[in-house]
Amino acid sequence: MDRDPSGLYARLGVDPAAPPEAIGAAFRRKARILHPDVPETGDAEAFIRMKQAYDVLSDAGRRAAYDRTATAAPVLRAAEPAPRGPRLTDLPIGLWAGLGGLFCLAAVMAVVQFNRPSLSPQRPVIRPFAPSASAVRPPPTQMVATASGPTTHYVLPAGDDTVVWRHDVERDAYLPAGHIAAFAAVRALSLVPQHGLVEIGLADGGSGFIDAMHLAPGDRVAAHRADCAYNAGPSPRNGEVLARHGAGPASVAINNRAAQPAVVKLRDASGQAAAAVFVAPGDTAIVGNLPDTAYRPEFALGELWSRACNGFAAGMRAERFPGYLTLSGSAPLVIPPDLSVAPAPVDIPDAAFERE
Repeated sequence: MDRDPSGLYARLGVDPAAPPEAIGAAFRRKARILHPDVPETGDAEAFIRMKQAYDVLSDAGRRAAYDRTATAAPVLRAAEPAPRGPRLTDLPIGLWAGLGGLFCLAAVMAVVQFNRPSLSPQRPVIRPFAPSASAVRPPPTQMVATASGPTTHYVLPAGDDTVVWRHDVERDAYLPAGHIAAFAAVRALSLVPQHGLVEIGLADGGSGFIDAMHLAPGDRVAAHRADCAYNAGPSPRNGEVLARHGAGPASVAINNRAAQPAVVKLRDASGQAAAAVFVAPGDTAIVGNLPDTAYRPEFALGELWSRACNGFAAGMRAERFPGYLTLSGSAPLVIPPDLSVAPAPVDIPDAAFERE
């Protein structure tokens, strides 16, 4: 039985029986090698494929569903060797001589037909073609994918923006019409397999064609996460203050007891984050120079903090403490809090945490 039918465990380099902690550790280890910002070893497409595997395997429900597909997979048995059939060397010599004569006759007839003058000129048939993006410069037109309806794929980064082709019906050819930005969410309409193109809907009501190799399956949420991962930037160090508003004499110690990195935001009564600090798993950070006021802390756990999106690119979960606290003389802030703390923090949308 194949315990990894789609190769998700193989992308992370872990065994299908690996515990959740090993899944997260493998992702962080490979991300430090494959992330596009890493010189020499960075690989955008390999990184996105690895992140897609992590998104499934880091979620208990999605991982269980994937493991069930492995259980239901049919067992393939080795095929027995096929019986030996007749070979060309088994044919008699007389038959070989007859075949040679027929071949010579066919060759003579082909030469005669080739030298016969044509009775009427033939119009050349123009086949559809799609030159490579490097062979032709597309117009400087930014194409926009359809803004309504569900999306099925998103555009992978490919150096320059991906070329969008239009089908010229009169010439029966594909001509460059513009380009589309990386990580744009698109809706695939049809496939042109002979040219490796996919037809996508455009915002102007028409459609265009792009190279199938530049597409990855996923909706708008998946496109946003892939964009955040690709543009994550360097990983923060423990205790690094990612954002700050205001200054004062107060300070606070933050203890991250989780197995994942955490980012803590201290929001004042107006909802503004006075500071956002990164705390490594199992570590403690001290943040000073804070205004002496009451704060309602928020924290997020996940993998691969994205400086571009102000959130974790994979496995993010955000929570908010229900009450306010003052920093003067307060005990260290514990993430995640002890179960004895009441009332417990509540989940909040990722977008609510990501805002400044």
